[in-house]
Parts: sequence; C-alpha cells; structure tokens
Amino acid sequence: KFRLAPEEVAALQSKHGVGEDELLSRLLGPAAELARPPISSFHVGAVGLGSSGALYVGVNLEFARLPLYNSVHAEQFLLVNALHHGEREIRQLVVSAAPCGHCRQFYSELACAESVRFSFQGGNYSLGQLLPMRFKPADLLPDPATPLLLQPQDNRVQLTATARKLLKARAGDAAFERAAAEALAAAVGSYSPYSRCPSGLAIVTQAGGVYSGGYVESAAYNPSLPPLQTAIVAAVIDGMPYTAVDEVVLVELADGQVQHARTTRVALKKIAPHARLTVLPAEWAASS
Repeated sequence: KFRLAPEEVAALQSKHGVGEDELLSRLLGPAAELARPPISSFHVGAVGLGSSGALYVGVNLEFARLPLYNSVHAEQFLLVNALHHGEREIRQLVVSAAPCGHCRQFYSELACAESVRFSFQGGNYSLGQLLPMRFKPADLLPDPATPLLLQPQDNRVQLTATARKLLKARAGDAAFERAAAEALAAAVGSYSPYSRCPSGLAIVTQAGGVYSGGYVESAAYNPSLPPLQTAIVAAVIDGMPYTAVDEVVLVELADGQVQHARTTRVALKKIAPHARLTVLPAEWAASS
C-alpha cells in the first residue's frame, strides 16, 4: 500500500505504541520490497508524512534496456505520490539510504523545502544541511509568488483544432475519451515554471483503466520528471504491470520548446512495446 490516510496512521501508532519516527522506520523495509529495479537489483524505499497527516511511500523504478535517466528515484516517487493525492506539504521523510544529489535538488522545488526533515542512518537533517548553497527556484523565477511543487497549478492550455478532430474520430471510445480528458487535466496541473511547456499523459490499460500524470520540472533541469514517469507512478501505486499498458495519450504544446513525444515513443518500445501512442497537440488558451 502506497498511502495511508491520517486515521490509518493514528491507528497503527496506537496499535504498536510507537511515535511517528518509529512508525516510518518500521515501514521502510516493506516499502523497499515494492521497488522495481531490474537493472541494479538495489531496492530503495522512502516513507514520508504530509502536513495532512497522511503517509506516503516511494520506491525506485528502473526500466530495462533504457538509459538510466529514465529511472524514478524513491524520493521522487514519494513526491509524485503525494502530488497525485493533493498533498500540499511533506513534513518528514525517512529513507533507506542517504538521498542522492539528484533528489536533494528535486526537493528544492518544494515551497516547504526549508522545513522538510530527512531521516536516515540514525540522523535527522534539513535540506539546507544536505545541500548547502543550492540552486533554487528563486534563482530562475522572477516572480516570488509563482506556485511551487505541490502547490496548485493552473496552466491555461487547451486542445487544438487538430486534437479535437482526433477526439471526434474516436467518439464512443470511453477509455480513450477519459484518457484524453485526464491527460489534458494533468497538463493544466503540471509543474513547468521554467520552460512554460506544460504537458500531461494518461495510460490506458487493456482492462480500460486510466492512470495519468503531469510533467514535473526542476530548476536544475536534469532532475525533471517527464509525464510518462509520473503516470507510471500512478499505475504502480495501483499495482499495474507494464504489460497491461494498451495505449498512451500525451497532451503537450504543439510549438513547445520542451516536448516528450519522441522520448515517450522510445521508452514505450521497451516498457510496453505493443502500446499505441496518441499525441494530442495543445495551445495556450486566449486571455479573457
């Protein structure tokens, strides 16, 4: 289970007579068993608490026969998990190994970056201790009021006429229509303050299930997570095997400087070679 509601967390604490720190530590081992690392066979788990009191689990994902940069780190998985559930802050994070520099930089995108606490190897650390003098969103964003990661986003994009024709051609395909709607919603809610190229992606399974996710950027660029990976996180949370992927629907700007169609197609050939990729071009909505 990748998320526990606040009342479930409280019940476990009461049942075992432990505090938050001890509970998170006890769940770390079972969490790591959920990882999917076919390349390294190195299972990493992360367990965190949100300001809502809910508990989130993260694990590392690797994809065989693809470059390592396609991987999702456990700490990233946890943040995307929290994002999928509408969590606004992460208060505490317990990890099975010291977070790599990649993840330390990724957590710099949080509005709560200064207060989040990392626990590992018996110690507790702030992000400032783990990554002093770090490159921050404020170094690139001119407006200090720009919403950061886990805060509500509102990218006012819409499908182009070309995309609407593609939708019309598949009218009556309920799973595809739902996927298109979720991919667009994911693009609207994606975190892309640096490139201004929002995008969203939805996975359709052979059973008609739909899992979606939006692009998540980092000020350092390379730690950014493409929408395919954030949608895969949603699918893994529900236990979906990659072989169940039937179609992928991607919504991205037709003229965006950052696009994911080509890299998504390459990744799918290895992750789910029989999956169909449909790209729905988007555009900025006219200002009212």
